[in-house]
Amino acid sequence: MHNAATHSLTTLGVITSDYPDKFGIPRQPGLAPAARASLELFPPYNDPLAVRGLEAFSHLWLSFVFHQSPQRWTPLVRPPRLGGNQKVGVFASRSTHRPNRLGLSLVELAGIELDAGVRLHLTGCDLVSGTPVVDIKPYLPWAESQPQARAGFAPEAPALKRVVFGVAAREALSLRTDSASLHALIEQVIGQDPRPAYHADTARIYGVRLRDVDVKFRGLEADATTLEVVAIEPYRP
Repeated sequence: MHNAATHSLTTLGVITSDYPDKFGIPRQPGLAPAARASLELFPPYNDPLAVRGLEAFSHLWLSFVFHQSPQRWTPLVRPPRLGGNQKVGVFASRSTHRPNRLGLSLVELAGIELDAGVRLHLTGCDLVSGTPVVDIKPYLPWAESQPQARAGFAPEAPALKRVVFGVAAREALSLRTDSASLHALIEQVIGQDPRPAYHADTARIYGVRLRDVDVKFRGLEADATTLEVVAIEPYRP
């Protein structure tokens, strides 16, 4: 006999990040350490007493809702790490298409702002802007780091591709006050090769929104290990 009771969750706060859109976001946290984000807590959870002592921890677990994912789910999914052409059970994956759409992300705590409520500054975040956060817990490396654990079909971090910048992209970067950090973010994000698993047309230009710009990139026909950033343009909806 099973209990089919439902449980409600309350949004504690919302994420603002370098990722205005979900396309291009690294598929795991920490793969783009240059990515910046903040978590603004809502009343009544924005009481400074609620985060007293949190500054002593370097990393946090965030429980959140994949709010841009469909509410439907299927028992089998196609993980990108398997090329998108092999199926595994949804519970053997970290797919966003889950029965309750709940996610878990390990992020680095860069600072806590208490001037007006509570805002947590984060790095290495893999969450799109607008993500609702439903819980925060400190990370304990002695309890939660298990280097000997088996990692199934994802035994190691994905290999980064080389990223080169065309003339127009380099010129656009040179005009920005955040050129160094944006350059690093672009390398870390594009290097993950966010293109769909099936991308036979290497000449096709893809766009990824990062911060306030649209980063245009493509593959190189002569070198499958390199991606070229061809333009960095102001984002225009």
